[in-house]
Amino acid sequence: MIPYKVIPRKSPKDRSVKYYGVQHTRQIDEKDFVERIVQKNTVTRADVLAVISSIAEELVHSIRNGNSVTLPEIGTFGFSIKTRGAETKDKFVTDNIKTLHVRFRPSSVLKYNVKVGNPQVKFFNEEPAEEDEP
Repeated sequence: MIPYKVIPRKSPKDRSVKYYGVQHTRQIDEKDFVERIVQKNTVTRADVLAVISSIAEELVHSIRNGNSVTLPEIGTFGFSIKTRGAETKDKFVTDNIKTLHVRFRPSSVLKYNVKVGNPQVKFFNEEPAEEDEP
């Protein structure tokens, strides 16, 4: 189940208050994440950690070589760059490249599995209901 909290926000137009749901993300640690994978497979904790490490290394290698990588049922990791402009094409040099960003595009399977409207996706308010002030 996906937790959320309800918070008040003032409208910038008329300063009226409305209540909105905002996600309340919790972090699962590496140990628990790996253990859940181990329990679903016939591999050891060391095997899972080795595969995760290898995937991370190969993602870095692929992106550094200008490639995107698609992981089945997960999605595609790729990159984008931000650059400064140059007066002419000939004056553009690698120093004009400011940043390299890793991008992730989820697969259609992953999108569906976490989509609002999917019967397996459920939400709950992490905070107890409070009485509205008159």
